[in-house]
Amino acid sequence: MREPELIHLAQVCVDLTLSVEHLPERGGDVFATKQAMSAGGGYNVLYAARQMGAPASYRGAVGTGPMADVVRKALSSIGVDIRGAVLPDIDTGYSVAMTEPDGERTFVSTRGAETQVPEDSYEDIELVDGDVVYLCGYSFSHKKNTEAIRRFAVKNAGWNKGCVVFDTSPMIADISDECLKILHGLHPIWTMNERETAILCSRFGLHADSGDYTGACRLLAGYLGDRVIVRVGALGAWYCDGRQDGKGNEQSVTHIPALEVAAVDTNGAGDTHAGVLCAALLESDDIIHALKLANCAAGLSTCHSGPATCPPRSDIESAISRLS
Repeated sequence: MREPELIHLAQVCVDLTLSVEHLPERGGDVFATKQAMSAGGGYNVLYAARQMGAPASYRGAVGTGPMADVVRKALSSIGVDIRGAVLPDIDTGYSVAMTEPDGERTFVSTRGAETQVPEDSYEDIELVDGDVVYLCGYSFSHKKNTEAIRRFAVKNAGWNKGCVVFDTSPMIADISDECLKILHGLHPIWTMNERETAILCSRFGLHADSGDYTGACRLLAGYLGDRVIVRVGALGAWYCDGRQDGKGNEQSVTHIPALEVAAVDTNGAGDTHAGVLCAALLESDDIIHALKLANCAAGLSTCHSGPATCPPRSDIESAISRLS
């Protein structure tokens, strides 16, 4: 029997980043002032979890080709096992991000092996007590990945010996009702930013005043019947457990403050938060402490440029005393 670990069911791809003075006109060409290539997407979550020392495996699909080699090398360098399908006839996908001087980013992305998970891939996963499973809304953008998750959810419906973390992602507006129903059997912890919170409240016909994150968190938790985390950058995070206590009491909401920092680049802060949250939950079911660690990690990550900038565990733990 293996030890509990973080089981990552999202997508790892490759990021090609270009800094440009301006976007080219149609049919035109410009030279980049900076360029970089690195593993991206779900890699940033895994990097943060590994900074906390959490054992982790990547169960998504990996292709065959130069982009897949970038992913393999990156995951190997942080000690993450690749246990997903290897597709021989397609490479891993990549995203080209062009950043202008004012910070505005424009993307062109491809769909590669990470979007072609064989539909039976996750049925072979045998969960053990204490596992933490990470899911992301982007997975539901791809037909095969959606079916693989559906089968995983059916097999593990009612599992309560660990937890599932669902990062709603910007794709939450496009995820079908059927896909959301798939998740209910897993009773995940729903984690979302301010924009995604507003989208879900509107979608479910829930009304919370603008800026009332306590109310929005409580409404969503009650509607979903699950645990909900609402993240609002420098304002911190709100948490509510919407599971019924059997007495019909209104669910309480806890606010966890953010770390005060001089932010340089917020890119990847959400991924850092998710990775550290998962790592902390792997060690303990104290979700409030886990959120304190995640908030500190996310804040510290914004002090450096780049998406995979989660600090070492020692820095995260020492920062908790600075929470206001």
